[in-house]
Amino acid sequence: MDIFKGVIAFLVVVLNTLFWCIFLLSIAVFKLIIPIEGWKRLCTKLIINIGECWIFCNGLWMKILHRPEWKIEGFESLDKNNWYLSVANHQSWADIFVLQAITNRNIPMLKFFMKHVLIWVPVIGLAWWALDMPFLKRYTKEELEKNPKLRGKDIRAMEKSFERFSRYPVSIFSFAEGTRFTEDKKESQNSKYNYLLNPKSGGIGLTLTTMPYIKLMLDFTIVYHSDVRTFWDFLCGKMSKVTIKVREVEIPSNLLGKNYEEDIRFRDELKTWMENLWREKDKYIEELKHD
Repeated sequence: MDIFKGVIAFLVVVLNTLFWCIFLLSIAVFKLIIPIEGWKRLCTKLIINIGECWIFCNGLWMKILHRPEWKIEGFESLDKNNWYLSVANHQSWADIFVLQAITNRNIPMLKFFMKHVLIWVPVIGLAWWALDMPFLKRYTKEELEKNPKLRGKDIRAMEKSFERFSRYPVSIFSFAEGTRFTEDKKESQNSKYNYLLNPKSGGIGLTLTTMPYIKLMLDFTIVYHSDVRTFWDFLCGKMSKVTIKVREVEIPSNLLGKNYEEDIRFRDELKTWMENLWREKDKYIEELKHD
């Protein structure tokens, strides 16, 4: 029965994505070829509405097939007209579906940080591009030493990418741990936490540098009440009992209006702030696990 449910869920995800991509990409093409600001704004609104319809349909099949038990805390004060910087712990590819489902039309659409290479993924890469997902290309220390001209290029690319986000409310989202949690990864990086990996502050720092009008952070904590975590397990309905807590956190004034690449003190203060948030998150997960 679980395998049958997983196959049906997979087919629905594919068909739902392909269906809405037809409309999404058609409007994106017209947005690209007609360089009129008012027209681009209209196309952006239409594209966001289509994206919200896609997310709504994903939420619908999850309710029908999985009958999920989602306990959600902290949505009372959220506002769709605010700009947010959002973070969450990362345990599974299912996190994206869960987060999109619970935030859809409650806050501005989540804009996930994407690795630059993902833009070349057939169909879905174009869909992410059309939805204005920020594609981030970071350079290693070795690459910067070999070619100093690359220094600051990622900042300039993000400034250009994020310039359009000042025109309408968005929720820039980052899985701050950078990868999904496993016990092996926890041990290999000598994590300071029991249920989390160490948070990385690079993407968050660059966002605060390039989007100075963001003053609020949404801190999501996702806890699955099951031992399985694969995307196939999610499709089969084996991860349907979930607790999600969201906190609206005011970003401290000492972290605003700074340059992440150039200000060492800012980087240290941001790292310390993130580690404190993660310490509170880890404590909350600990309490749930032993409840």
